[in-house]
Amino acid sequence: MSDKDESSSKYPAGIRLKLLTISLMLSIFVMALDVTIISTAVPTITTRFHSIDDIGWYTSAYLLPLMAFQPTFGKVYTFFRVKPIFIGAVVLFEIGSIICASAPSSYAFIIGRLVAGMGAGGIFSGAMVIITAAVPLQRVPIYLASLTSMYLVATVTGPPLGGVFTDSPRLTWRFCFWINLPFGFAAVIAILFLYREPKRPDSDLDAREKLANIDVGGTVLFVTSIVMLFIALQIGGTDFAWTNIRVLICFIISGICLAGFGFLQWRLGERATIPPRLLRNRSVSSSVIVAALMSMGVHLHTVYLPWYFQSAKGTTASNSGLRLLPYSASVTSAELVVGAGSSYLGVYLPFMYGGTSIFTVSASLLCTLAVDSPAARVVGFQILAGVGVGSSMQLCSTSIRAAIDEKDIPISSTLAIFGPFFGSALGASIGQNVFRTTLRARLMTFLDEIETHRVIEAGGTGIEKVTSDLTKDPVVEAYNYALGRVFITCAVAGGLAFMGTLFIKWRTLKAKKEGPTEVEMKHQDFGKGNPEAGITSPQKVPEEV
Repeated sequence: MSDKDESSSKYPAGIRLKLLTISLMLSIFVMALDVTIISTAVPTITTRFHSIDDIGWYTSAYLLPLMAFQPTFGKVYTFFRVKPIFIGAVVLFEIGSIICASAPSSYAFIIGRLVAGMGAGGIFSGAMVIITAAVPLQRVPIYLASLTSMYLVATVTGPPLGGVFTDSPRLTWRFCFWINLPFGFAAVIAILFLYREPKRPDSDLDAREKLANIDVGGTVLFVTSIVMLFIALQIGGTDFAWTNIRVLICFIISGICLAGFGFLQWRLGERATIPPRLLRNRSVSSSVIVAALMSMGVHLHTVYLPWYFQSAKGTTASNSGLRLLPYSASVTSAELVVGAGSSYLGVYLPFMYGGTSIFTVSASLLCTLAVDSPAARVVGFQILAGVGVGSSMQLCSTSIRAAIDEKDIPISSTLAIFGPFFGSALGASIGQNVFRTTLRARLMTFLDEIETHRVIEAGGTGIEKVTSDLTKDPVVEAYNYALGRVFITCAVAGGLAFMGTLFIKWRTLKAKKEGPTEVEMKHQDFGKGNPEAGITSPQKVPEEV
């Protein structure tokens, strides 16, 4: 047997490989779908649970663990068997989906989102580990592209699909989560019977040695810091004043835990979850910040534009999903054009400058939308925003990769994923606070406390049920005004992102002759496909990068 035949025999082939790949694609699809499918369902969910104050948590509770546990799952997959960990992550995701689908209250729904998010973190990184071990290196890029393309599919189909389920009297919004069960079951069966885990050099380490390589303390400190920050943003300015002791304690605990996390990373050095030397790299840290800010802006758009369509325009959930398609389509188109352009020209910063600028302008224009704004204006502003996102955010991972040595590629992939997810989760909390505070203040200008509470409890789709002919129009205008303030947050995020690009060092990709090959780049730079997660469709990177 030749070396080539012997190497090929180590990998699954034929129908076995196809079924394994399809099952992994479906697992990535449902995990990504949970980010976007909820956007058109949220107004109805808030009406069902009388929980407009919890809008931010519906997204943050899912994205926070997904983002925070990425580095930990990466270490776990490195030192422990992949198959049981991945199956456990899928089961955890399915349990969370069941809790969401059957939730009797908003609190139960949030708990379900939290559980599902923890499982989703393991699904994403685990699928990448499995597929890279299941095919020869030269075939890795096409298989990674197949998996990451599911993010793009979920981005485009999520909002319309969520709207269709929500408007269906038989399915309702709960089917947005029941739909996850058959896909997860298929993934578990496929992994059990189709994937044979190869023996790795570190498999002889005992459990204590393996656990010593996992930064559990850092994960606990980081997650605690972020949770306390989000709680402060949740209750500050709405339930309590910003100077209230409860809010201040949350901020203080968050700061202490973040400082502890930073100190621990410094002490661990190269064994840290995120080596400090990478964060001291100006281009790396700036790229992560830009990705987070852009993701914050696009996430707020994809969550609150359906609110605009349903509350201000009076459309159905399914119709609001269709009206969001110009945004998603323009993101995808811009990604393809800019990806080809940056590869051909060998530069990426000009596109980042232009993309962040366009997004800032378009986000400012979206702030001007009124109840009676014509459809052409709404569509045009969305297309402009999508072009800005697609022209810039995907290049943050390229910028990170161009600024590091080859040995840091795995960590750079983690950072490329972390930034966008963190931005989306943070944006959800900030957007909710801005929306709640502004809406309540606006309603109080013409309604008393009791009526204001009734309108807010009714949610975005229940306005007609709690208002009279005299108060309906002012209430709709109040919703529109509050949404405009949220979109201002998007414009600010875009402006800050543009400023962040100015700190990224200029590098010509074609000049970096010693860089990785196309196969190596695609092998590692798999964080692509979802605009709000900063995961965009795979682009061909020149070999010189």
